[in-house]
Amino acid sequence: MVQRKNFNLVSKSVPTRERSSLYKDMVEEFLESGEASVLVDQTNRKPVTLVQGLRKAIETGEMDAVKVVQRKDETYLVRKGQE
Repeated sequence: MVQRKNFNLVSKSVPTRERSSLYKDMVEEFLESGEASVLVDQTNRKPVTLVQGLRKAIETGEMDAVKVVQRKDETYLVRKGQE
């Protein structure tokens, strides 16, 4: 007696993991604003988490014109060359 397979294997690469678009949205909105620097406020995230998320979004989004700066518990987005 021959058993039939109840599945199919398809060749496909695993897509890259995409972080929450919140950080990406913050950086893109900052770039669109034309401001030299902005304070990122009222995110309900710990400062360390916010900085890490923004830096990762900048790195993966290839947004080299932006820098994340943390002063005490405040997080800023700054255009490079404007610091």
